[in-house]
Amino acid sequence: MDSSERRALRVPPLDHRATVPALLARAVERFGDDDYVVTPHDRLSFRSAEARSADLARRLLAAGCGKGTRIGIILPSGVEFAVAFLAAARIGAVAMLLSTTYRPAELARVLRQSDTHLLLAPRRMLGRDYHAHLEEALPGLAAHRAGPLRLPSAPYLRAVWMVGGADRPWAVPVHLDGSPGAPGSPHSPGEAPDVDAELLAGVEAEVSPADLLLCIFTSGSTADPKGVLHTHGAAVRKVHPSTGMGLAASTPGERVFSAMPFFWVGGPQVLLGALHSGAAVICQERFEPEEALELIERERATSASGWATVLESLRAHPSASRHDLSSMRAAEPPPGFVSSRGDTVNLGMTETLGPHRNRDYFDYLVIDPVTGEVLPDGEVGEFCVRGFGLMAGLLKREREETFDAGGYYHTGDLGYLEEGRIYFTGRRSETIKSGGANVSPLEVESTLTGFPDVAQAFVMGVPHPTRGEEVVALVVPAPGATLDPDELRARVNTRLSAYKVPRRILVLAADQVPQLATGKPDKRAMKAMVLDGETSAPAPGDASRR
Repeated sequence: MDSSERRALRVPPLDHRATVPALLARAVERFGDDDYVVTPHDRLSFRSAEARSADLARRLLAAGCGKGTRIGIILPSGVEFAVAFLAAARIGAVAMLLSTTYRPAELARVLRQSDTHLLLAPRRMLGRDYHAHLEEALPGLAAHRAGPLRLPSAPYLRAVWMVGGADRPWAVPVHLDGSPGAPGSPHSPGEAPDVDAELLAGVEAEVSPADLLLCIFTSGSTADPKGVLHTHGAAVRKVHPSTGMGLAASTPGERVFSAMPFFWVGGPQVLLGALHSGAAVICQERFEPEEALELIERERATSASGWATVLESLRAHPSASRHDLSSMRAAEPPPGFVSSRGDTVNLGMTETLGPHRNRDYFDYLVIDPVTGEVLPDGEVGEFCVRGFGLMAGLLKREREETFDAGGYYHTGDLGYLEEGRIYFTGRRSETIKSGGANVSPLEVESTLTGFPDVAQAFVMGVPHPTRGEEVVALVVPAPGATLDPDELRARVNTRLSAYKVPRRILVLAADQVPQLATGKPDKRAMKAMVLDGETSAPAPGDASRR
């Protein structure tokens, strides 16, 4: 790339230090007892968020956590998640945001990959006992006694703190709702006598904008999830109203219904944006349209944040007309949402902590993915981006594996520039974008071939009218085996999050697998087979295919 294109990064100015501790202190001064996080059954003010997160931060320090400690957070969207996230940020720890949809095998893989030191998990989540869930994920945990954990399956994990109480010797009970801690718990509120407010203030003063703040896991082109790292400085500045990214939670006076789970990029966006603006964040433990409509009406929400498919399900819900939604302002697509060719604008990604459309702070290039040549406007190539809000890096990837010599990140997205905006046309890599979430074909394929009756598996995304793409698998049975697509889907569902489970499965004989001249499987021909209708019955609940 032309070195003349290089220039110093432009960073939006702030009137305070670009760290979460400084931002939280400023928010308490400005917004005090105003709503910060609201759920169907709970409510947290900015002042309470500061007090509760300070209590947890002191307990974390007393337990030996500090600058750079990797603290896993696997909690539902809501008050306790916000408290945990802020507490980790206040001591300079790295919040490893883990999906609440993880099946045990997925959770085991990401705990090992992330080198999580301390895990904050719920006693119960989505109706299930999370003690048992963790014991299934981590061999040896069920038999472990009290004290520091020593598990080969998660060699860096030293403790699991169960929010809301615990009934296993290996688990430490903690309470984040302001209630007294469990009797005798070494980490109950107020039981960190050697960590007072003065020491916590000293710790917070040493948190710098350059320190890592969080890691968000998203599927990439490999079987392991991709860990995207962001710093305090980038995240705090990125959601400031002056950056012009159009984030509702960064707008003063907003009451934002957040349909996106907090463990994905939308969570840090709304939680940090609201600290700037005083906006209220309204959310659910798990998205459910009827409850969401009731919550929007009760709390007089002014806007909604989430994937288009989720928000459309609210508008189309049969009970929508029975609710008073007059407080909601009409959502407006960003300028130039559709190009002259009818393609949609690339709004943002986890690697840029959401939107990247303000060209004052982000540089774009479109390159020929083979030659690296920079392409002129209108020509399709790989989209590359750089800027202050770009991630600090990828977990366990060296810098040269992540950025080019000019500091650009090669996204794997194909698109073209038109009037300064980037329009999306597809993926260069095989990553599937389904309903707003990334799905790694390799991860799904390795799960399928892990079953003894599956000899081969080929996973791909095919166009879908509302989800963007849907996950489809073509499988070859092992010799002598018979595969039932519905039964196979049910098995996959026990090992992978629901959004990764193939919506349709096509069973092929070994000699039916299309091949290239090189003898390699021809995935393009397989996709054509799916598009031509050579598939099994539609997945249950997929009304669009009936």
